[in-house]
Amino acid sequence: MRWYTISGVLCAYGLLKEFRPSEPYMFVYQNTVMNISAEVLNGDVYPYWTYSYLTALVPVFILTDLLLYKPVLILESLSYIAVWLLLIFGRAVWTQQLVELFYGWATATEIAYFAYIYVKVDKEHFARVTLWIRAALQSGRCLGYLLSQIIIIFGLGSYLTLNYLSLGSLCITFVFAFILPSVRWEEVVERDVANKETLPLSNSKQPECYREFVSMKLRTLWIDFKRIYSDIFLVKWSLWWAMTTCGNLMISNYIQTLWANNQTEESQKYNGFVEALTPLIAVVVILLLQLKRVDWNLWGELCLTIAALADFGLLFVLSKTSNLYVMYGCYAAFRVLYQAMITISQFNLANRLVVQSFGLIFGFNTLVALALQAVMTIVVVDKRGLGIEIQPQFVVYTYYHLCIAAIFLGATAFRIGREGCARIKAKIHRLR
Repeated sequence: MRWYTISGVLCAYGLLKEFRPSEPYMFVYQNTVMNISAEVLNGDVYPYWTYSYLTALVPVFILTDLLLYKPVLILESLSYIAVWLLLIFGRAVWTQQLVELFYGWATATEIAYFAYIYVKVDKEHFARVTLWIRAALQSGRCLGYLLSQIIIIFGLGSYLTLNYLSLGSLCITFVFAFILPSVRWEEVVERDVANKETLPLSNSKQPECYREFVSMKLRTLWIDFKRIYSDIFLVKWSLWWAMTTCGNLMISNYIQTLWANNQTEESQKYNGFVEALTPLIAVVVILLLQLKRVDWNLWGELCLTIAALADFGLLFVLSKTSNLYVMYGCYAAFRVLYQAMITISQFNLANRLVVQSFGLIFGFNTLVALALQAVMTIVVVDKRGLGIEIQPQFVVYTYYHLCIAAIFLGATAFRIGREGCARIKAKIHRLR
């Protein structure tokens, strides 16, 4: 297949896997249809997702590059199918804990979706395909959430109907995972040799079979890791990826609980509309990013600082207000900003990387995010920790983003100071 055909198939896969109309009403479905209390869901069910995601991510980010991406994509689709089968046919609390277990596996394997395309297309197309695959995800969410809102508002079906629609879409996703062309290990070796940066061990020859390829990748795993994270540019964007992904996951996981806490029985629940509008705006913003070229070496820290401060402001309002529509607006703006910045982050990481270890860098960054999230979940959410009520939880998330802003503001000040000192030294040297 040509690179744009492969990109199209992968985008179709991404769109379909995110077409899950039942997600905006997941909490309502489990709370009202399954009759599971908000306290049990918040304290005994939802935390399992974080723990599952964290434990699954370690083998996934190591094996994604070794298994050459496609098998991991197939595992992702199977995990999602298992989630919705349990949602439809399960009723007990333990079945919903299994839902979170499989959901964690599915989320962990998503790094293969992002890594696959960079092995299949040339570097000159990285910016374009990054925007495409991110836009495909947002488009799937938009269509799914919009459909759910129409079905619920006009009484065209129940929450169970939404789950059946989600399951059907995910079954089609499984087919698209098979359609995607496999990545040959020879392709990875050829790209590594072309980059002249991935030097297997000095006394090693190039692999002649898949077994030797796996052996080589395992031997050079630590070398690749050190090469990646000794680059300050990659470290900067990786830190942003990890810290903001943690915050985004915490907000996304518990926003429905916050909404439900501020909704009355009579109030119209526009969850689906908000969840549909957010990715729609994100798609537009992501596609507009390709119109403006930015020197991220120069402006990176400043843009990241401004984005984190904007997140802090939005979450501050979100955590203090009891007006449902203000909550909707702040949440939508927060999510759009996150999607725009994570797209920029992904492109910068992929474009800078000189080793064919996309699964390693995306996976490790996400692992750090999950480790942060696990700590936050245990301390803030889990009833075995502080078990904070939902509104104060969002106050914690607010000041977490202020800390992110402080870190990157410090990095910006340090870089400006270092460059200023360098200019002064240069002038003194010229005067001599």
